[in-house]
Amino acid sequence: MNKFTFLLIAGVLGSFANAQYSKEKQTEYVKTLASDEMEGRMFGTEGAKKAADYIATHFKNNNLKPCVGDSFLITFEHKEQTGYNVCGIQEGKSDEIVAFGAHFDHVGANGKGEDKIFNGADDNASGTSAVMAISDYYKKKKPKKTIMYMAFDAEEIGLIGSGKLVENPDFATYLPKMEVMYNLEMLGTVSEFGSGKVYMTGSDRSDLMKIMNDNTCKTFSVNDDPYLGQNLFMRSDNVHFFKKGVVSHSLSSVNMKTAKHYHQPSDEFKVIDMDNLSTITEGVGRVSNKLIKKGIKPSYNK
Repeated sequence: MNKFTFLLIAGVLGSFANAQYSKEKQTEYVKTLASDEMEGRMFGTEGAKKAADYIATHFKNNNLKPCVGDSFLITFEHKEQTGYNVCGIQEGKSDEIVAFGAHFDHVGANGKGEDKIFNGADDNASGTSAVMAISDYYKKKKPKKTIMYMAFDAEEIGLIGSGKLVENPDFATYLPKMEVMYNLEMLGTVSEFGSGKVYMTGSDRSDLMKIMNDNTCKTFSVNDDPYLGQNLFMRSDNVHFFKKGVVSHSLSSVNMKTAKHYHQPSDEFKVIDMDNLSTITEGVGRVSNKLIKKGIKPSYNK
C-alpha cells in the first residue's frame, strides 16, 4: 500500500472518530438509559419522563435548538396520560433536513420474576444512544444541510409518539423539507450479517440502501431485511414519516429469530456489544455526512 492510499483510507475511517464521537460516552448513554433508575421507561411513567429529560439535556448541551417552541420536549396526550417526544435541530447552510430518530420508551417494570424491570438496553437504549452520539459528531460542524435529532415516546404501545409528532401542526412544517429520516432500532447485538452490519426495513421503498452502500467503508454495510414475514417496516416509527412522503427506514442489527432478550427483563447492558454498536453508529455518521457533502438525496418509492 502506498503512502497516499494509506492516508486516504485513514482519513475516511478517522473522520468520524476524530470529531466529537466517543465510544466511552456512548457506553454511558446506554448504561444511563437502561439503568434501573429509568424503571423500564414505559410511556406515562416517571421513568420515561426521566429518560426524556436526560435526552433533552444532552441536546441542549450540544447546542441544538428546540424544534418546536422553547423546549426540547414536545408533549402529547394519549388515554389521559402525557408523553414526551424529544426533538432538537442544528441549522445548516440550507433548510433541507436530514433526520435521525429512535424510540426511547420501553415496556416498564412489571416482570413476574425476581427481576421486574425491563431495562430495554437493546430495545431501544442502543438506538437512542446512537442518535445522541451522532449529535456529538455534528456538534462543531456547520453542515450543508440542517440536521434533526428525535427521540420518540410510546412506540411500544403502537407507534403513538411518532404518530402524534408528525401530526403536530408546528412540527409538520418540517416534513416537506425532510429528505431522509434514519430510524435507529435495536443496534446493540451482532446481526446475522456480522459485526457492524445492519439491515434496512423496506429497502425497496427508496434507493437509500444502495446510495449508503455506494458511500460506505468495509467496516459498515447495509443489507436487505431478512425477516420480511415479520413486517418490520410497518412496526417502527419510520412508517409515520414514510406515509408523509419522507424517505424513512429502520436500521437494525437484532436477529429476530434468536433474540431471547427481546421484551424480557434480560435486555440489560450485558447484552450490548459495544464494538458492534460503535461501528454501526460511526458508519451511519460517516455515510450520512458523505451524502450531505456530496448533495446526494435518496429517491422515494411508494
